[in-house]
Amino acid sequence: MGMNVLLYLICLVLLLPVAAIAAYGFLIDSLVHFGLWEGFKMLVAPIFDPFGKGIWFYLLFLGLLCLGGAGFFPASRPYGFGAIAAIGLLCSVYIVKVYPNDWALESMVLFIPSLVGVALSIYCVVRPIR
Repeated sequence: MGMNVLLYLICLVLLLPVAAIAAYGFLIDSLVHFGLWEGFKMLVAPIFDPFGKGIWFYLLFLGLLCLGGAGFFPASRPYGFGAIAAIGLLCSVYIVKVYPNDWALESMVLFIPSLVGVALSIYCVVRPIR
């Protein structure tokens, strides 16, 4: 396993805090807008109707699998780094939108690991261009 693969996996791990907070915000936002029963039906829909409205679950899983596997192939690694940077930025924007309270300095500490991961990803995309 080369240094680039290790750096890719580190960037993926550093993305987890912001992605988890964004997923939690998405869950709460969905429950508020659609209700508990509709949210539960959407989560278990892939089990009973795999080609119905639950296809998003399979596509999300396949996308995450492809994003994780992209780091092991040198030709697809820059696209993976770009996707990591884009996902980190989009999750951060979504968090700021969903949690509209005043952001104190202590809460901004949650963004530091993902900010480092996004910065490393952008550096690894730009570095071969030099």
